[in-house]
Amino acid sequence: MVESHMPDVSPYEESVIAYRSNPAFHEFARKNYLDVDLGEAVSRYLQSEEFLRICNLLRPYLSPHARWLDIGAGRGLTSFALTKLGAHITAVEMDSSDVVGIGALSNHLRHNRTRLCAVRADILCLPFASSSFNAVFCRSTLHHLVSLEQGLREIYRVLKPGGVFLALNEHILALFSSGKTFLLHHPSVSYGVNENAYHALTYWWKLRQCGFRHIQIYGYPLEFADFVKVTQENWLRAKLTALPGVGGGCAHLLHRIHLLVRRYLRVPEETLPAISILAHKP
Repeated sequence: MVESHMPDVSPYEESVIAYRSNPAFHEFARKNYLDVDLGEAVSRYLQSEEFLRICNLLRPYLSPHARWLDIGAGRGLTSFALTKLGAHITAVEMDSSDVVGIGALSNHLRHNRTRLCAVRADILCLPFASSSFNAVFCRSTLHHLVSLEQGLREIYRVLKPGGVFLALNEHILALFSSGKTFLLHHPSVSYGVNENAYHALTYWWKLRQCGFRHIQIYGYPLEFADFVKVTQENWLRAKLTALPGVGGGCAHLLHRIHLLVRRYLRVPEETLPAISILAHKP
C-alpha cells in the first residue's frame, strides 16, 4: 500500500489527484469523468451513451413533481446531468472534499442555478422519510459500501412504491473468485480506497432479499445487438446466425452462452468489468 503524504485527505481524493497529475492515468481519469473542470466533465457526460441509457430508463418516472435521489454523488457529476431531465435531484455524499466530495458539488452549485440540493449524509442511514423518492440512482457506489445489504435496505425504504432503483458501473467477480485478481489490478487500492466487487448473483439476491422485484442486469458483457455485430467477424457463427428459419434462434442461444460465461464463470477481473442494475419497488 502507498503511504499517504497528504494528511486530512481521503484516500479517494488522493487517488484522483494522483491520476490527474500522472500522464499514465490521464485516459483513466478522462474515462471516469475526473476532469479538473466539473462543468466540462458534466458536458461530456451529457453526450455519453451511458447518459442516453439513463434517460431512456428513468424518463418513465419523470413528472413535474418527481423527486430523485442520487446517492454517493461525489462532486455531483450525475446529479447535475440528471437535472437536465427536469426532475428535482437530491444529492447525497458523505465526503466533504472540495475536490471529489460535497464541497466540490456545493462550489459548482453556487454558480449554476438548478433543481438540485446537496446533503452530506451516510448512505447507510439516509436522513429522509420512508417513501420519499420516485427514483434512486447511483453510479459506482454500491461496491464501496461497508454494508451492501444495509445500503440496499435504506434505498428500498426511501423509495416510493412503484419507484425504481438504477445502479450503474458496479464491479463483478466470477462465481468462484476470491477477488484477489480484481484488487491487484484496481489502481485505487494502493491509495487505500475501499474497493470491492461481488458476483452478479450476489447483487441480484441481496436486492431480492430487500424486497426489490423485476431486477434486470445489463451493461456487461455485450448486449445482444453488439454481440450480433461481433458474431459476424467469426465465419462459423456468422453462418449459423444466417441460417434460414433458425438463424435468429442460434443468435439468441449463442448470446445466452456468452452471458453465462462472461458474466458468471470467466469474468476478466483484471479489466475491472462492471454491470448495471435496474430494480423496482412493488
